[in-house]
Amino acid sequence: MRTVMHCTAGSASAQRRALANAANLLADETLDLEALAVVFNGDGVHAARADAPVADEVRGLLARGPEEDAAPDAPLIEVCACSNSLASRGVDPDELVHDVRVVSSGMGELSRRQADGYGYIRVP
Repeated sequence: MRTVMHCTAGSASAQRRALANAANLLADETLDLEALAVVFNGDGVHAARADAPVADEVRGLLARGPEEDAAPDAPLIEVCACSNSLASRGVDPDELVHDVRVVSSGMGELSRRQADGYGYIRVP
């Protein structure tokens, strides 16, 4: 199973809830989750900033992926930020948490993921 979560929330409390939902999904042992992508666009891109109030939660989510995890069946975890949203909000991609991937557009990334069989969840 592959899931893409979509967050446009600008408030830290809503972003924190979105990231907690992602963590809860990863912790659900009844699922055979092979990949999880979290796509931030709109005001949600501020969550991906290295100085964001939720930056530690973003780092923690990324650290649960197979590169950091000894478990061979750990799901691929990606956090993506929309380049259009970054540009319109004056956020330089160099300001993002390490390993956050900048995508051409949030809507395009969501469309690609769904075409590739990812289930879509809007959070929070």
